[in-house]
Amino acid sequence: MESDETEMRETVRELAEALETMLNLIRADALPTTPEAHGLMRKAMTFLEESSPRITAPSGPGEILPLAAALNRLITSGREQILDDAIAASPVPDHPDL
Repeated sequence: MESDETEMRETVRELAEALETMLNLIRADALPTTPEAHGLMRKAMTFLEESSPRITAPSGPGEILPLAAALNRLITSGREQILDDAIAASPVPDHPDL
């Protein structure tokens, strides 16, 4: 029973991290501006939509954690691409002349 509880805690943690990342992006108005970022976020949203029935009503005990971890990775990749794009588009140089 302890193994199932540990897996469920990890699953909830992965889902919470993914959803928190999405919420932070929305709060910061961090919209994808490049095709790469758009593609990553579209992939994450599609994955979430397709996985929702399996997350809410899994057919087996080990099914949710891989879905939650994959969703978290997709959203994190999208966030990193959005941040990279914002830095690249910034008018402020990384190392200003002194």
